[in-house]
Amino acid sequence: MRQSDEILVCKVQKEWHSIVKDEYISAGSSATNFWSIRGDNPPQDMVEVKPGTLVLHVLQDQGRYYVVGGGYFVKWAHLTPAKAWECFGVRNGVESWEDMLAKVKAQGGDENSTLVSCILYGTFIFSRRDGLPVPDEYTREFDDNDTRFLLDTHEPLGRYLDHILRERRAGLNTDEYSSDWRGIYYLAAKHVEHSDIDGFHAAVMAAYKFKCAITGDSAIPILDVANIQPCYSNSFQRVENGILMRCDLRRLFSEGFITLNYRNDHEIEVLVSKSLMSMGAEAYLKYNGKLISLPDDQSMWPKREYLQWHRSKCFEHWLYKGGTVA
Repeated sequence: MRQSDEILVCKVQKEWHSIVKDEYISAGSSATNFWSIRGDNPPQDMVEVKPGTLVLHVLQDQGRYYVVGGGYFVKWAHLTPAKAWECFGVRNGVESWEDMLAKVKAQGGDENSTLVSCILYGTFIFSRRDGLPVPDEYTREFDDNDTRFLLDTHEPLGRYLDHILRERRAGLNTDEYSSDWRGIYYLAAKHVEHSDIDGFHAAVMAAYKFKCAITGDSAIPILDVANIQPCYSNSFQRVENGILMRCDLRRLFSEGFITLNYRNDHEIEVLVSKSLMSMGAEAYLKYNGKLISLPDDQSMWPKREYLQWHRSKCFEHWLYKGGTVA
């Protein structure tokens, strides 16, 4: 169901789009931050944009405008550069914290400035082949508007973009360039035959005695098996590549907000990202340093190389280029 009769257009720079696109290809669809210095506050009509409104990323190239991606509006937020970096990392359209600060300074700000952030969810990207060119007769309308502006889907340009965008997205492979995209590692694992996946999950649950390895919760409906590393082949469907967790913790593990580390040869501890504090989820920080419960059979303990992969590729993956979800 359509959430709004408006479209929020964001005119993006090539570098911003390139970084967000690379992060999307690597780590999948996620939240994105389109930001500017506070002096560039949105006008009143944009302040009242409804959550769920379609947002389009429009890029100018050789005098023409192209719709190169987008997402769905969540909210406006006022963030410091540090908090924006902790929450969104490279999804701010920057390569590093140093790059973030340099871009803030280029707009006349500093590390104490307040950023006006347009927070998007359900990011989607069009390939160069699928990019949507804006008809020449509408070029001036884009030229005359600011970096962010609203289109009414009942007006000619808004109606055209809404219609053609729906057609274009309907024809996309859900494995690529859509808001369902989970990243290249997920794609590599998805095409593996998973006929034995239920047996793998059952073996992990039994090894952990049907209890969350972190909290000890034992209600089966709230438990889920987390893969440490994606199952690129059936050889990864081994108990040492799985951990039983409470569903919320499993989601945080898969999304890179928590990870695990061998403290020594006999103990594995939880590591929690401090970014959760910036996101209002500081309650999870209590698990930082907590030792997990392990199977009685040591051969079923998490494999060190799998945990190393998770820490280097998945944990806090939004803070560097090339990371992914598990």
